[in-house]
Amino acid sequence: MSTAKAAARGAGRLALPGALLVALALLLRGPLEASMALHMVVQLPMIAVGGALSGLAAARQAAPLAGAQARWDAHGLAGLVWLLLASAYWMVPRALEQSLTMPLAEAGKFASLFLLGFLLPGALSRAAAVIQLFFLGNFCAMMAIAGMLYQDMPQRLCNAYSLDDQVVTGVGLVVASIGIAAAWCVWQLPALAGQAAAVEGDSAR
Repeated sequence: MSTAKAAARGAGRLALPGALLVALALLLRGPLEASMALHMVVQLPMIAVGGALSGLAAARQAAPLAGAQARWDAHGLAGLVWLLLASAYWMVPRALEQSLTMPLAEAGKFASLFLLGFLLPGALSRAAAVIQLFFLGNFCAMMAIAGMLYQDMPQRLCNAYSLDDQVVTGVGLVVASIGIAAAWCVWQLPALAGQAAAVEGDSAR
């Protein structure tokens, strides 16, 4: 019983911030979506991180759900493919602009990014390092290239935002891509060091 209560408390500590992030992304739509940089580099990650915290909470609280997710996404491929698809779509300026004027597109944005965040922690925990490197490498490269294009284009790519805002967004995307790549390397460093030590031990024998 105490273990179940502890799991419930842990899930609650994750679910509450996740719900708060998504609620803030929704309630602060006006100021966040008034700027292309805030829209793409702040609001979209808020929704995804909220989904990730909710996914972690669900994995702790609902073991059958976590088990079902592990069965149909055994190697994390579904979650990582969704990472590339959803992020690529919402980096398209036209898609971003449609979410400002079409309620259905706005709802799709929240749903797709929340689902992305919900699936991603489990996918990363099940995916081998080489699979993570392939998908996250493509994700970071795509983000960096989009950011450089946003900075270099002489015309506005999104009619709802100014050219200066577009340049700032491009800088934010490049910085975010570098930060995500660096964070992954730091996260994987202990595992890679252990594998290197194991290989050296085997070769010494």
